[in-house]
Amino acid sequence: MPKLAMEKIRKDQVIQAAKTCIVEKGISKMSMKDIAEEAEVSTGIIYHYFKNKEDVLLQVLKESFRKSHEQVMETVEPLKTPSEKLTRHLENINRVPKENTDFYPILLNYLGEATHHPEIRKIVVKFFKNLKTYTEEYLFTNSETDKRLKNIPVLMYAMGLGLGIMWTMDDELYDIDEMEHSLKELIGNYINLE
Repeated sequence: MPKLAMEKIRKDQVIQAAKTCIVEKGISKMSMKDIAEEAEVSTGIIYHYFKNKEDVLLQVLKESFRKSHEQVMETVEPLKTPSEKLTRHLENINRVPKENTDFYPILLNYLGEATHHPEIRKIVVKFFKNLKTYTEEYLFTNSETDKRLKNIPVLMYAMGLGLGIMWTMDDELYDIDEMEHSLKELIGNYINLE
């Protein structure tokens, strides 16, 4: 196997193991030894591909956000109208806690670190800005709409992330499928796309 292919495989293996450790133990309680055991490699292999634990953690965060971004691009981008894109985007936001069950536990761990870790904060802020910008690009079609709806992308993600966190903490708190309908109805009525 070529060296570059093996490097990608090993890095992915370590990133997946680190995700598992974050979900099971939390960032503050996991060690490089834990990651190595989960990945079934030596700590030396990890240090060969990553500078330190912080480097591994940053790569895990980037990978988690990349996966979320790819799902949106695959399912939303091919659609034609702002209404269709918004509806599918809201469906994607609602699906994350059900279909990507590690996303919110990982996000919560990183949010706890972001207040005192500038590099993590930078990645989280970039993720939020990218979500906002992408939504603005397909939603805003004229200047009157832009004025009236300028805060919708932020409100949409604030509600979606809040609901996702709440459901992740207690999946009996509300019916997630019913909430998807309510979220789409609330945003749709406000925007009046129908």
